[in-house]
Amino acid sequence: MTRSGLPVVLAILFVDVAGEGLVYPITPSFLQALGGGTVQEAARLYGWSLALYAALTLFFAPLWGMLSDRFGRRPILLLSMAGAALGNLLTALAPGLELYFLGRIVAGATSANLVVINAYLIDISPPEQRARNFGLMGAILGIGFVIGPAMGGLVGGWGLRAPFWMVAGFSAFTFALALTLLPESLRAENRRQKLHWLEANPFGALAALSRYPLLRWLAWTVLLNHLAANMLVAVWVPYVAYRYGFGPAENGLTLAAFGLMTALGQGLVVPWLVPKLGERRAIVLGLTVSTLSLVFYGLASAPWVLFAVLMVAPLGAVDEPALQALISRNARPDEQGAVQGALATISSLMGIVGPIGGTYLFSLFSGPKAVAELPGAPFFAGALCVALGLGIAHLALGRFSSPTESVK
Repeated sequence: MTRSGLPVVLAILFVDVAGEGLVYPITPSFLQALGGGTVQEAARLYGWSLALYAALTLFFAPLWGMLSDRFGRRPILLLSMAGAALGNLLTALAPGLELYFLGRIVAGATSANLVVINAYLIDISPPEQRARNFGLMGAILGIGFVIGPAMGGLVGGWGLRAPFWMVAGFSAFTFALALTLLPESLRAENRRQKLHWLEANPFGALAALSRYPLLRWLAWTVLLNHLAANMLVAVWVPYVAYRYGFGPAENGLTLAAFGLMTALGQGLVVPWLVPKLGERRAIVLGLTVSTLSLVFYGLASAPWVLFAVLMVAPLGAVDEPALQALISRNARPDEQGAVQGALATISSLMGIVGPIGGTYLFSLFSGPKAVAELPGAPFFAGALCVALGLGIAHLALGRFSSPTESVK
């Protein structure tokens, strides 16, 4: 299988990530303009919008993963790009909140394509190159995380609807690109012959993991890792604003630094380090560094300490691609989409639970009404989660030595 589809798939991923980041800076103001309410009311609507988007990703990711196992990756990716273009077009045209939320429903339901992108990369990558290609994906995610919000702030100056128009246009462009240049990656002999609709719901999808002993254990590591990551992302801006008095400019600088170091870690560290260490040792190293990084984020008494940790934290980036590569080795070719759908279910659940838990801990341990002054509490809780995931991974990797062991 050739790798000719890799640049197109990475372009799709970049447009997805940068597109969502592009609308973040203006969405609260846009909602206030549509609803005519106060800033606080717009913030609540924004929260509902994010929750709705996460919930749609949660429920649709397993469906798209299963359908891609049956009908191929290409048609599902085309559908996702068409949905993104239509959803953002509806939002750009929205005269009121009703059409805005309809647009977000359409975009959210079809945005759950990371599972299919993961499966596509598995299809076209030899086992020894999967960690590297997943690292490349992580680099694209980091770059999109930097460029998207920065562009959104600039484009929003042209009008609050302009970012949605731009994302719709980018999605339409990648649709045309994929329609003409993207080959199908899933061979006919590797396609699922029968659809199991129980696995098309987010919890039934987890059944795909239950058939593989190692995957059942590593799923808990993935869950705890994503829980910690979502807690970190949710409290990052309020934490640095509260602890160091940062304003919007400084917040943007730290977010850009965070995204840039993530991109460097995934794009440079992972391709170099994972082949040298092997997937199992890379998982242990990455989770160890991530645990320590979270502890030092929570302890950072001055901004320079925070940035110093950011310089070392990319070493922790090796865990996710190595986990993905190891998990893909343990799944049959006709179940790669279903397994990726199950992992996306875990990620989406933690995308809901993590921000709620992290912001609750931050509010509980900071400010005049704090039960105890410990603003780094969410980071310490995240470190505990990752350390627990490390323990589970260590036990599982020691117990299941065969990379192909599964329950028939």
